[in-house]
Amino acid sequence: MAFGFYSYRKAGSGVQKGGPRKKPFFLFWEIFGAKFWKFFEINLIYTLFCLPVVTFGPATAAMTQIMRKFYLGDPIFVFHEFKAAFKKNFKQGLIIGIIDLFLIALLVFDINFYVALLQQEADMSMRLMLALSLAMGFFVIMMHFYIYPQIVTLDLNLRQIIKNSFILMVVGFKRSFIAFFSWGALVVLMVLGFPYTVLVLPFLPVAWMSFIATFCAYPVIQKHIIDPFYESKGEKNPEYSLYDTEEEAVFVDKGGSEAPVNIPKDPVAGGRVSSGNVKVRSKGRVIK
Repeated sequence: MAFGFYSYRKAGSGVQKGGPRKKPFFLFWEIFGAKFWKFFEINLIYTLFCLPVVTFGPATAAMTQIMRKFYLGDPIFVFHEFKAAFKKNFKQGLIIGIIDLFLIALLVFDINFYVALLQQEADMSMRLMLALSLAMGFFVIMMHFYIYPQIVTLDLNLRQIIKNSFILMVVGFKRSFIAFFSWGALVVLMVLGFPYTVLVLPFLPVAWMSFIATFCAYPVIQKHIIDPFYESKGEKNPEYSLYDTEEEAVFVDKGGSEAPVNIPKDPVAGGRVSSGNVKVRSKGRVIK
């Protein structure tokens, strides 16, 4: 039984493969629209994996891996990919997650402490300390846009990842700020909708925030880390092959150009498509 007006027994003209890569603004909304309902599923899975609290880091890394695959256009099975990435990046994700929880608690304590002091006495030094605490929180959040994508993509230790994240946050400040501003807008909307928004927290908006951060940050990582790595080997970043068809193909995909066809009744379904990670080792570095 089919719902709505779409019949699964009639194929459309297909989706054209290898079309030009859209500009970031249009690409964002194209992916967002295509994966809209998947975000609810991912958010729920993330919530369940975060229930022990200490698994916040590995769960965030796993969700980032899915958002990275969405950005690259790599077909995946959501739960399988999430579970695999959770296990693979558990150690680094756990350490970063514990650090994150500590920093969040410290930032909340500092803000409450200095706000309370300012209510008693409007001292300039207290205002300065409050401003420094907020600024530190601002930069730490933007650094995290790059920390988790590096955890799931590059074979680097945490010291290198944190150092890279600070540099990438600076050189990609425009994209970092756009992601931060978007996060802030979502948080404000959730606060304005309180207490009703509590009911949707298991389904929103963490997945949206993760997608925004990954979409903004990953191109910066590609440009300044991944692309130079392959260029030094005289190769092209294989991630671009997912949507770049400059090389001559043996077979031509006519998706988007063929006429619709009717599929015979009782078709036999089968086959699953999964994508693995291509690893390239050079001087101790592995790009996953």
